[in-house]
Amino acid sequence: MRETCRRCLRPTAHCVCADLPEIPTRTRVVLLQHPREARLAICTAWLTRIALPNSELHRGVALDGRPPLSDVAADPSAALLFPGPGAVPAAARAEDPPRILVVIDGTWVQVEKMLEANPRIAALPRISVAPDRPGGYGDLRREPEPDFMSTLEATAIALGALEGDPARFEPMRAAFARMVELQLAAARDRRSPRHRGPRGGG
Repeated sequence: MRETCRRCLRPTAHCVCADLPEIPTRTRVVLLQHPREARLAICTAWLTRIALPNSELHRGVALDGRPPLSDVAADPSAALLFPGPGAVPAAARAEDPPRILVVIDGTWVQVEKMLEANPRIAALPRISVAPDRPGGYGDLRREPEPDFMSTLEATAIALGALEGDPARFEPMRAAFARMVELQLAAARDRRSPRHRGPRGGG
């Protein structure tokens, strides 16, 4: 059995904790994760959670009808990080930032289903972010559009804009980039001929 880091929950050979300090925030970040997303090797919602002390992670599909999400959904200072019609760029909310930022983690199909299952969360004022560079997944995960980002990247950019200090959240993105690099290197290593078993039998 491979040793696992107790903080980032990754194999110790792929641990990125050295690159991922705890970053204090004024904003309370509430991460809602689809259960299937939690099973993936690259779980950026968990990295986001451990990087931000003022954050929490809830797993499930229908969540906004029970505590503590029912209280979050009813809070007038809460906002939802999600693009689309009516979403306000995060930089435009810097003078009046939300006290709570809700972030949904999953594939786009999963996120749409979660929004349908959580109408009170879906009705929150929406905040959007635009990528300032290509998404960090690279060849590791195919996104529907080139400008789509991981949960970690979108959250880091949003907080940087809302709290007026983008540089403070760059370590999160650096740790994510390092994790992707390690994951891709492991995949290449597995495909290497020296790791393939001998052909034939006997």
